[in-house]
Amino acid sequence: MLDKIKAAEEFLKSLEEPSVTMDMMLDRIDVHMLYVIHNYAELISKVKNRTNIEEKDIITCAMIIGYLLKTHLDRYELEQSMQTNNIN
Repeated sequence: MLDKIKAAEEFLKSLEEPSVTMDMMLDRIDVHMLYVIHNYAELISKVKNRTNIEEKDIITCAMIIGYLLKTHLDRYELEQSMQTNNIN
């Protein structure tokens, strides 16, 4: 478990370099999905203006939501792949 934590910390540290983040984002995320994420971020920013939630908490929630979205899409793609394989 400690190796996984260290790997996560190193990964997040690497994202501090904008070019690394941009390259990774363009390599791993479909442009349409970036649009969906951008729109959702706009909703989050509107909520922040109506609450007294700290910025750190919003960022934490956004990262968790991103993680949940990624695992949801991985499962969706797996289910789609399994359905396609079952049809053949």
